[in-house]
Amino acid sequence: MKIKMNKLFEESVKGCFCHFDNCGRLYLGRHQNDGLSFTIIDESGNSRVIHIDEQILCEDIMLFQQSLADRYVLIFFESHEYKVKVFSADGTEQCAFSLPSGVSCSLLDEKQNLWIGLSDEGIYSDENPEGHSVLCYSLDGRLKKTHIDQQLSEIYAPAADDCYALAEKDGLIYMLYYSYTVIAAFDETEVKRVWIISDKTYSGVYDQLAISNDGFWVCKDDHSLFLIPADISLPMQEVTCCDPDGYELSGHQLKLTGNAIYAVSNSGIYKRDISNGKIK
Repeated sequence: MKIKMNKLFEESVKGCFCHFDNCGRLYLGRHQNDGLSFTIIDESGNSRVIHIDEQILCEDIMLFQQSLADRYVLIFFESHEYKVKVFSADGTEQCAFSLPSGVSCSLLDEKQNLWIGLSDEGIYSDENPEGHSVLCYSLDGRLKKTHIDQQLSEIYAPAADDCYALAEKDGLIYMLYYSYTVIAAFDETEVKRVWIISDKTYSGVYDQLAISNDGFWVCKDDHSLFLIPADISLPMQEVTCCDPDGYELSGHQLKLTGNAIYAVSNSGIYKRDISNGKIK
C-alpha cells in the first residue's frame, strides 16, 4: 500500500528535536550554548521561539509540547531517569518532578493530563508494586488514580507486560501493548474496549500509534509504517510513504499524531492527513 504525502516544510531539521501535536503545531528544538531554543510553527505558518535555560541534548528529549494557558511541558532524560519540567511562556520554570524507572512513551492529552507508558522494566519494578503499565499525572506532578490494569484483568484481556505507544482520539486514550499486538481504549476512569490483533505475521515491538476510520496506524523503528484495518480480522498492510509525485521517501523518520502522519527527511517534512473520524 502506498500513500502520497504533501510537502509541509522545506528546511532540513537534521540534528533537531522534532515533534508534532494534535493541533498541527510543529516543534523544532535546537541545542544552544546557553540552553535550548524551541521554534513552534502552527498550521497557518506563524512561528514563535521559546528559550529554556537547560543544558540538554536534543536526543535526550522525549517530549516538548504546548499545554493550555501558554505553558510548555518538557520530558527529558538526565542522571539515569526521566524528568518533567513545566515552563511559562517566557521560559520560566514553574514545576519539576521525576518519573519512575522504565518510561517507554508519553502523551499530553487535551485535558492536560500527562500519560506515561512503562516498559516491562518499569511495570515489574519494586517502585511499582501495583504493576501499573500506564500512569497519569497532572502538570503539577500529582499522580492520578487509574484502574486500567485491574480492569484489563477483570475483562480477561491480555495483561500489559510492556507499553509500546500511546495515542489520543476523540477523548479516549489508546495504548498499544504486549508482545503480540493488543490495543486498549480507555479514559481516566475505565477501559472502553480492547482489540486483540490476530495477524501474527507482523507481531513485534511498535513505537507509535495513531487512529483513523481506516484503522490503526502503527510504526516500527520510527520509519516502517503499517495499517491494521478497522476490521482487525483483515491482514495488516505495510505502507510505503511517497512524495506528491509518487516517489518513495527514504531515510525518513515517521511521527504519528491523532490527525496526521508526518515524515521527517533530509529533503524536508511531509504530511498525510488522517483526521477522518473515529473507528466504529
